Amino acid sequence: MRSCWLAVLVVGMVLSVAAQVEIEQVNYRGWARTFKLSNGQVEVYVTSDVGPRIIDFRPVGGDNIFHVRPDEVGKSGEKEFKLRGGWRPWLAPEVYHITWFPDNVPCKVERLRDGTLRVYGPREKNSGIQKIVEVRLYPDKPCVRVTMRLRNVSHRPVTYAAWSLPVMKPGGKAIVPLDVGNLAAFADIRQIILWSYANPTDPRFAFFNRLIVVDQAKVPPREKVVGTYRVSATIINRRHNDEAKIGTDTKQGWVAYYHPKDRVLFVKRFPVNPQGVYPDGGCTVEVYSCQEFIEVECLSHFVTIRPGREFVFPMEFWLFKDVNDPGTTEAEILQNLNPYLRQTRAVRYP
Repeated sequence: MRSCWLAVLVVGMVLSVAAQVEIEQVNYRGWARTFKLSNGQVEVYVTSDVGPRIIDFRPVGGDNIFHVRPDEVGKSGEKEFKLRGGWRPWLAPEVYHITWFPDNVPCKVERLRDGTLRVYGPREKNSGIQKIVEVRLYPDKPCVRVTMRLRNVSHRPVTYAAWSLPVMKPGGKAIVPLDVGNLAAFADIRQIILWSYANPTDPRFAFFNRLIVVDQAKVPPREKVVGTYRVSATIINRRHNDEAKIGTDTKQGWVAYYHPKDRVLFVKRFPVNPQGVYPDGGCTVEVYSCQEFIEVECLSHFVTIRPGREFVFPMEFWLFKDVNDPGTTEAEILQNLNPYLRQTRAVRYP
């Protein structure tokens, strides 16, 4: 009898916690089937007319930390992939007909008893994957747990890495940790990967011993095409002078973005597999920047998924408000950033 009462008490506690997070369906700039999650500190907007996407993440009363393209918001049904903005789940390595598969159709949505919103993307014929995204807003902190599930809906094993891409609003600084090892060990413990269109002397990059900072405010104006390449029979990609991408193999499981005008700090926590093989020369974190926006990306290791099975990649997005500029030197940045990092926590694989 006592165990029954305990079970009832535990269930009641779970429902009470979930009840502190409000979930409602709203019209977000033309997308009528958008779900808004709010806990009184932050708001999260999840689209289901397209996606799955987290299109908006903001402090209550504040602005969206993500960038959204005005000419692509509220639309759906396009034949080609649309950047749109916000956060999206992708597949690595980057192969055009697989990675750039359009996500422009409606998604199925489930609301779980613990307050999690589960969104099912379309079955992707080219990759054999269905992307499922779970979004759970914590009731008492400015943090949302985002879980990517890559489900193999094909009849063959497939190998991919999960790729998490938040498109951030321009004007801020991406902060990427670098690993530091035993100085006497002669150990190759960190890599910095530069894409072919990235110049290491570009003023947007600041290289320190324990950090890389990418300042989107220092991106030059878009003035010319610097290169072209064919990605498909009908698509030619044009690379412009304002674009750059950099990556590293940090094992610290976090990356941050500070926006000085809004005085908000975005921190993404994610798991790292030290024995895993990672895309793009071993990158766990990548930062793409251009004049329009900046992406603060993280990746999983490569995993082979058998038919009917899933790979799960959990993350936590934190958003702190009223944050002073962390500074320009490594010592200043670490000193000012660490109090916020200590409020977050490491994310592990299930």
